[in-house]
Amino acid sequence: MSKKDQTAHRPIVLLVNGPNLNMLGKRDPEQYGTFTLSDVEKAFSEKAEELGVEARFFQSNGEGELCGAIHEALDYASGIVINAGAYTHYSYALLDALALTKLPVMEVHISDIHSREPFRRVSVIQSACVGQVCGLGIRSYTVGLERLVRHYISPDNETDRKRLTLKSELAGLRDEINHIDAQMVALLRRRMDVAGRVIAAKAESGKAVYDPVREAAIIENIRALATVPYADAATSMVKTLMRLSRERQYDYLRDTNPEEFRLGAGLPPKADGVLSGVKRAAFAGNAGSFSAAAAKVLFPHAEQMPCESFSAACEKVVSGAAEYAVLPLANTTGGPVGTVYRLLRHRLHIVRSIDMPVMHCLAVLPGTKVSDIRRVVSHPQALSQCSNIIRENNWSTETSENTAFAAAAIAHAGDSRQAALCSAEAARDNGLEILLDNVCDTDCNTTRFVAVSRELVLTPDASRLGLLLQLPDRAGALSTVLNLFEDRSLNLSSICSQPVPDRPWEYAFFVDVDAPALDEEALAVVYQLSRELPFLRIVGWFGTTVPRQT
Repeated sequence: MSKKDQTAHRPIVLLVNGPNLNMLGKRDPEQYGTFTLSDVEKAFSEKAEELGVEARFFQSNGEGELCGAIHEALDYASGIVINAGAYTHYSYALLDALALTKLPVMEVHISDIHSREPFRRVSVIQSACVGQVCGLGIRSYTVGLERLVRHYISPDNETDRKRLTLKSELAGLRDEINHIDAQMVALLRRRMDVAGRVIAAKAESGKAVYDPVREAAIIENIRALATVPYADAATSMVKTLMRLSRERQYDYLRDTNPEEFRLGAGLPPKADGVLSGVKRAAFAGNAGSFSAAAAKVLFPHAEQMPCESFSAACEKVVSGAAEYAVLPLANTTGGPVGTVYRLLRHRLHIVRSIDMPVMHCLAVLPGTKVSDIRRVVSHPQALSQCSNIIRENNWSTETSENTAFAAAAIAHAGDSRQAALCSAEAARDNGLEILLDNVCDTDCNTTRFVAVSRELVLTPDASRLGLLLQLPDRAGALSTVLNLFEDRSLNLSSICSQPVPDRPWEYAFFVDVDAPALDEEALAVVYQLSRELPFLRIVGWFGTTVPRQT
């Protein structure tokens, strides 16, 4: 085959240069160098020869002529390298022309457009291109050509060509999304700036930040503008924007008078509370209960005060007979202890927590066999945590106020057909035989105990914020609240719902948030919730004690 025939079968790459590039060598040499357009075309031809493609050239100062040349490339070219000059930044006509060819296009620039004037940093043609090379001077052309040929033109088989074409189209669409996102961010900044001015006006007039009537009208208008296919998406977007706007406004209000907010929430100015010197600690059960074990770890030097129930232990605190009560809040198997959560709704605050391993044993009268047992007695949580063995043996169950009380009841009844689920210590204290060790459903059964007091005490190591909140009766109320924590990058470690007394089918939510004491982001959420919810209470801002390994 002759050299002429070989050339005829080479892929053709069109180099397009836009306005003022015919003046290279004369135009602003500091930005564009001293080389000429002829020098560019010569270097481009040499690189094309090296890569096994044929180079063709077109330059014009007119937008229409450039579009025409790109249209003609459909008939002969395998790809395009383009420096659109100033048209890069505003010519949607060139964007459309490049896109309709469906050819791989490489955008090049002599200077680094991203470090120049703001308008030059935007390329409206980028979404129709497979890539961009800039800031390399004359080498931008040759490097761009090489990338285009090696990645988008060289493959010989049709499968590779189709794959690269799809890849190019996907890259173009992603670039277009990036461009749209940049515009949306600019609009977001404008909206937030306006929100900042709005709160100044509201503060002067005494108007509330949250105006549900105004927000409903905005949503209705947005849905009408978006039309049916995008109405729901537009509604979700504008709700998010309004929520973010309110956050900005609440930040402004809180910053104007932070001490008033802290006092209203019952928060101290510093997290310098201490739990030392405790004289009396109450708990439910007797010395063999799991609550007693937790109380000994939390308050080892305090007088331990056994009580008949969780409620009785709390009454000791309310009356001043004890400084703290230690209560089981939740279990990894049995879930929340509802009775305790209901007690926390009134007057008490969590000041400390501890996670204690819980191993229930099957305790019986001496000489009792497993086959003799017909009923097991224990606290409802223990029965739940040991449900497998109860179900497997088809035992009936009876509830007790406490696991330790269950052991005492079995010893008092003297009935070998009954067994207790309790601690090993409770079994020994009541003269019972441990028939089976650790009959829990899992090997990692753990209960979280909390110490509660009348006062809100924040120790320096506090790391968890507990909130009790009730929601307004409207769609999406819970998700709106949860989004506030996400907006502030706060992690919710737990959420528990409890019925609201005397209000059927209404629920309050206990929320635990991971946050150091008096964390500003957490305070911002509390401030906003205190003004938007019908009820909010800080249950505690507390640290965790780690039990010693034995």
